[in-house]
Amino acid sequence: MRNSLWKVLTVLPLLAEGQQIWNTINCPETGNSCTYNNNKQVDEAVTLFFQAEQQSSTASISCTVGNAVTCFRSYPLSDTFSAGGCFFVIPAGAQMNCDVQGNVKIIGSHVSPLKGALMDTN
Repeated sequence: MRNSLWKVLTVLPLLAEGQQIWNTINCPETGNSCTYNNNKQVDEAVTLFFQAEQQSSTASISCTVGNAVTCFRSYPLSDTFSAGGCFFVIPAGAQMNCDVQGNVKIIGSHVSPLKGALMDTN
């Protein structure tokens, strides 16, 4: 919880001034993968919300930006219908890839531009 709060407090000052715009990205509600390219000149905040709906096996979701794992959740069968979420930053010009194993439904996926660069791409 403290780690998530730290991330939010770090990013909030970098959100664009005025009303914040969260754009829906093309992550399927069902399926095995999701890819998003940040084609902007600024970093973007990413939010993903998902629910495990497995009936007979474990399920997981894993997202990466470059070689960094930015989101990972694994659900045993006993956690069927458990929900989760991830919040992270994708650098300008970077690509996010999410891989779903089992039956994890992505129920919300959004990005919002930051005022500038938070992530060092060197």
